[in-house]
Amino acid sequence: MLNSTNYDTMDILSDILSKVKLSSVVYFKSNFSEPWGMEIPKGPFAQFHIVTKGQCVLRAKDKSIQLFAGDIVVFPLGTSHWLANNEKSKRHQGQNVVESILSGKPLFEGELLSATLICGHFEFDRNLDHPFIKELPSIIHINDTDLKQFSWLKNITDLIIEEAGKEQSGSGIIVNKLGEILFVHTLRAFIEKNKSKTGFIAAIQDERISKVIKEIHYSVQKNWSLDKLAQIAGMSRTSFANRFKSLTRETPFNYITQWRVLMAKELLEESSLSVGEIAEQVGYQSEAAFNRVFKKKVSQTPLKFRQSVLVS
Repeated sequence: MLNSTNYDTMDILSDILSKVKLSSVVYFKSNFSEPWGMEIPKGPFAQFHIVTKGQCVLRAKDKSIQLFAGDIVVFPLGTSHWLANNEKSKRHQGQNVVESILSGKPLFEGELLSATLICGHFEFDRNLDHPFIKELPSIIHINDTDLKQFSWLKNITDLIIEEAGKEQSGSGIIVNKLGEILFVHTLRAFIEKNKSKTGFIAAIQDERISKVIKEIHYSVQKNWSLDKLAQIAGMSRTSFANRFKSLTRETPFNYITQWRVLMAKELLEESSLSVGEIAEQVGYQSEAAFNRVFKKKVSQTPLKFRQSVLVS
């Protein structure tokens, strides 16, 4: 059972991920018979692969990983990589592999089954100005042992495997929505496995600092002071300020500004509130002050930003 600190961590993660406009696409569930290989170039999406049967080798940059049934691999930054039955196999372009499978004429048919894979991608705003997004690793590997530890991740993976094998009406939509949940659970497992002593992940695992971050998220409109923040953390002003910056690499007030701008962008995109009303909701006492901060962070005024969203 998760303790209160873990709940805070997951609440904070949920807050952040709600801002990235997450979506998911599952390309296929397919058998791969030897010899086979596919090359995936660097791209704008977070590619993922689930091995449901057999095994294969994956290589990203200078790192080789032997994958087995139950393994999940995610590339949050769209890092180039390849998968094959062995390192000497000829590798085809990933797009050609996907097209062949979707056309009903897979490239790697045969009797010598090597692996069954589910492949797809997660789409989210990697340019989001938040330290968590900036800290995402190039690769997240969850193996079968991890799945046994994180039962909730195994459950969603099992659902995707089951649903991806169906050809019933609506299965595609269901699988893609399950894919979004898979991404969140994969990040959650990554956070729980990560034991970094610095960085935003370390900050949300720190009982005192995570309380402050959660309060900032939930009450962004407050007129925050260092005294109020330190009081929530149960620390002195100096100790809190130093601890917050050493973990997040941001001052408390820089982080508040970042979060206010993220909230404002969301309201500008999704609500009909005026710029003045949004300024008040995210903690600015005047529209002019809000405009100055927003333009400095986004390189556009709030009104120009809203107009650009409507045009796109």
